[in-house]
Amino acid sequence: MSCVVTPSQAVERDCAAAVPAMGPPMASDSSATPQAPVMILRFRIEIPPCASVRGESSALRCAVLQTLLASRWFPEVPRQTWFAEPKPMKVNDLLRLSVTDVALGGKALARHEGRVVFIDRGLPGDEVEARVSRIRRNFAEAGLGRLLAGGPDRVTPPCPHVAQCGGCRFQELDYAAQCRLKERQVRETLVHLGGIAEPPVQAITPAPEPWHYRNKMEFSFHREPDGTPRLGLHERGTFDRVFALETCLLPSERTVEIVRLTQRFAQAQRWQAYHPRHHDGVVRYLTVRHLPATGQCAVHLVAASDEIPGLEAWAAEVMGLGDDVRSVTLLLNRSRANVAFGEEERVLRGGATIVERLLGLEFEVSANAFLQTNSRQAEALYTAALEAARLEGGETVLDLYCGTGTLTLLFARAVGDGTVVGVESGEAAVAHAIRNAARNGLARTRFVTGEARRVLREWARGERAGALRPTLVVVDPPRAGLHPRVVARIAELAPQRVVYVSCNPATLARDLKDFAALGYPVAEVRPFDMFPHTPHIECVARLERAGAGG
Repeated sequence: MSCVVTPSQAVERDCAAAVPAMGPPMASDSSATPQAPVMILRFRIEIPPCASVRGESSALRCAVLQTLLASRWFPEVPRQTWFAEPKPMKVNDLLRLSVTDVALGGKALARHEGRVVFIDRGLPGDEVEARVSRIRRNFAEAGLGRLLAGGPDRVTPPCPHVAQCGGCRFQELDYAAQCRLKERQVRETLVHLGGIAEPPVQAITPAPEPWHYRNKMEFSFHREPDGTPRLGLHERGTFDRVFALETCLLPSERTVEIVRLTQRFAQAQRWQAYHPRHHDGVVRYLTVRHLPATGQCAVHLVAASDEIPGLEAWAAEVMGLGDDVRSVTLLLNRSRANVAFGEEERVLRGGATIVERLLGLEFEVSANAFLQTNSRQAEALYTAALEAARLEGGETVLDLYCGTGTLTLLFARAVGDGTVVGVESGEAAVAHAIRNAARNGLARTRFVTGEARRVLREWARGERAGALRPTLVVVDPPRAGLHPRVVARIAELAPQRVVYVSCNPATLARDLKDFAALGYPVAEVRPFDMFPHTPHIECVARLERAGAGG
């Protein structure tokens, strides 16, 4: 039993909790109904703030529960030490620990003399030696030193970079066990953060293929001490160190081939790798998008300037790898922001976009456009969203955070003569969505550029749609979830149903609690393993207006 939030930037709070007091056991022949004695325990705990500015209360409850669980309900903690102060622990102490669980975010959870310890690596059942790196009042953090004995679901990872790479921390865990863990994390998060006693969580949908599933990967350039450029992935827990990439089992073979070609070319031409600390140099990232349904591939070089030796020759060599390579572009990012995007795009070979096919519709994808990274599992996710909507045709659908219109257009096709309106704050994304609508013969679909709160306020006042009210509201927000005013505005519109697509179980739980308070209890939650071997979990939730049936 666990509800764990990975610690970061702890905030101290005074808390009080009522817990069962230690009292003499009732006689076995006692006919009186026992009244559990209660005492008030007042203590100070440190809690990690939630990603949202309003998530502290949920995180606080979670941390209080976590502390009580550690002292009251875990059998390995002796009863006489329920409220004992843990023995002094020092940074650099080497501890022998038994991993009992994995927290949201992927850190392993263990306990040492009553204190919670988060370990950067580890799986349930592991016996490890870990070195303490940070100490707080109620928890500590540690780095894995040595694996003494593996847990029952530990497997030999196929990737040679597993010890260095920060990407696939679960690949040492049997895939079926990964799915069980994620399903349980969703269920427990809804209980402890969402206040849902019996969450209606369905069985998780595993990925159809746990390897080579990513249609997009970003690789970073790094400057060696002698100036030689290196192209690869970041070392675990760093943003300025990159290891030499031999292979990667998440993208396609074509993607790895392009990385190797670019690495050889960059070293031969002595490209100057950008330094993220010093903010000097030129080449920053290489992004490869290889779409499985159509087979089309696009390659984007992100750089601080276009002064790159042999740039055109490199583009020609990449384009010559095969007919599947349809686009090679240079993205100029002159800012200090370490992101693989560019404010200026130059097409070096081919066109500016490629096309992916999802559930029978085609979607145009440019360098900076968003598309679900696992195309095959995205189809399962979108199918679940359509099923949750329970459409009959003719509905009015409002799709918030619609991006380039993927879900919007799938709903537009499903409602027939109904009305679908997509809302997105990014102008470029809306322009993409409009082109995608025309491409699929769904030009009647409407798109609105604007922040969700403002658009909902205008809609509620009738400034957007007159007397038209949505039958269904679909939301697919970023990891931070929904602003409380967005939740309130949706409830004001009184749709019959809300479909919530989430990429963060913690903020989903928080928002479901808010919806329930406004008359929209959750009816169903379906988890999806969108990114095997990572801690990431995606969910589709269906909420029904109280008294509306469904």
